[in-house]
Amino acid sequence: MALKHTILAFLSRTPLSGYEIAKEFAEGFGGCFWKASQQQIYSELTKLEQQGHVTYQAIPQSGRLDKKIYSITSQGQQELTDWLTQPTEPTAIREDLGVMGLAGHLVSPTIIIHEITRRRKLHADMAQQARKMDEHFANHAASLELKDLYMHLIIRRAIRYQEDWVAWCDESLSAIENIANR
Repeated sequence: MALKHTILAFLSRTPLSGYEIAKEFAEGFGGCFWKASQQQIYSELTKLEQQGHVTYQAIPQSGRLDKKIYSITSQGQQELTDWLTQPTEPTAIREDLGVMGLAGHLVSPTIIIHEITRRRKLHADMAQQARKMDEHFANHAASLELKDLYMHLIIRRAIRYQEDWVAWCDESLSAIENIANR
């Protein structure tokens, strides 16, 4: 998956400004699955516009640059559709805590316990944020349109991912504390 496909997917649902797309990555749905800086997003939007995959409408703003509202083009929709028809592969786990686990024996268990506790809170908070994003979809699951059902299902995946992290942190903390208290 490339950043361009994530941006095109957002725009396939509704036209958005670059700022709104960046906000989705920082606080919303996109942040659950892909990290991108505002600079990366604007750079990718420029490339997508040059490739004919998006177009924008400039909205004048007094005292500031025009606001650009981006929309996916038929060419962009075809790019996204072509990508959607390809098989996907699981992504490798690239996780700092995994590497820390290889060398954690070199430091006091309290250091590792502190980090796992901190991460547990982060993942619990992210699970809660994802649950809030899913409230509308969950409350109307029986009457969702297909595009909203897909959104509901993928947010449910994000919730489970975060909940699994919390469970792993709890398991790890218990195991470390058991050994440390021997």
